[in-house]
Amino acid sequence: MVNNKETIIKAITEMDIDLLDVCLDNNKAYMEVSKKLFIKTLSNEFENLKKQGVTKFEKVSKGTCNKCYKGCNGYTFSTKNDDYLDLLFKEENNKIVDLFRCSDLNNAENLIKKNCVYFRFKKDESKNYNPSPHIASLQKQIEVAVKDFEKFEDKITDIEEFIFWYKDNKKLYNSVKDLHWDYNFVWSFLSIYVTIENFNELVKNYSSAKKALAEFDNSNEKPIVDWLIKYEKSNLRFSSGYEKTENWKKTNLILFKNGETFFETGGVIKLFNNVLVDIKECKESIEFSDLFSKHYWEFEKKYAPTKELFELYGGFEIELSEYLSARGLYSDILKKYNIKPKEKITTANTI
Repeated sequence: MVNNKETIIKAITEMDIDLLDVCLDNNKAYMEVSKKLFIKTLSNEFENLKKQGVTKFEKVSKGTCNKCYKGCNGYTFSTKNDDYLDLLFKEENNKIVDLFRCSDLNNAENLIKKNCVYFRFKKDESKNYNPSPHIASLQKQIEVAVKDFEKFEDKITDIEEFIFWYKDNKKLYNSVKDLHWDYNFVWSFLSIYVTIENFNELVKNYSSAKKALAEFDNSNEKPIVDWLIKYEKSNLRFSSGYEKTENWKKTNLILFKNGETFFETGGVIKLFNNVLVDIKECKESIEFSDLFSKHYWEFEKKYAPTKELFELYGGFEIELSEYLSARGLYSDILKKYNIKPKEKITTANTI
């Protein structure tokens, strides 16, 4: 081990993970997590920068923490693109014993800090993780729930069985849904639950989807626009959490995909790749979603706001009805569905 501040700075500046690995102590925690996890996380951040053509930090500037570790010395590592990494160096007996990402580093010189190289660790990643009885109980319940879901792997299961799992775990979901920022153990459970929440919409809205499909008229543009505006607020307008199998309309089978419904980043999710769902009782819900999204995106693209419309109306919701209103098109259809005309920017609401 080469525990030397200058060498550590050199390793970070050059994004040399192998050198940094040699510099850090295998037996110490960095940002309260194992050296292995710290190195892996920093390596991922460096790789992301390299994909953008940034292969090193161009400048290193001294600084002092102004918040959590007030007075602790550190450095800002800056790239040519104004990406920056603020790190504190904790020293004891002229040796670096810890490194911390800093959220408020006060530099001696003025720097352009544009894109923060951000990473953090969750409480259950800490080397000294010691959960309270309440958190430990929730963690155990989640382990049981995920284990129970695993019974669906490598076989075909009716969609109703997933809804039963969803309803059985609703109370648990409400107890842990806000813990994702601090704990890794909730992520797989949350991704499963949110995916099945979409399945619940497929089942719950089956009748309205069937009705909507029967109403669809593509004889010309106006009835299509009428249909799209009528169902613009439908919970099935864009469904997700599954992949249609080959010949799914004949087999009634879709693949469960929990990685496609949980868009937040920062947690570890167990992906399930061979959970087959029989959707014969709500196939029309998926057919409606496919048909709606196909035409909705087509007309959204066609009637997207121009620069001039943005100047007149300001921001837009990503909704076809707003685009049509701003263009003064299909006002009879918008009125039919009680959609108020979009208001132009006035001096009063721009102050």
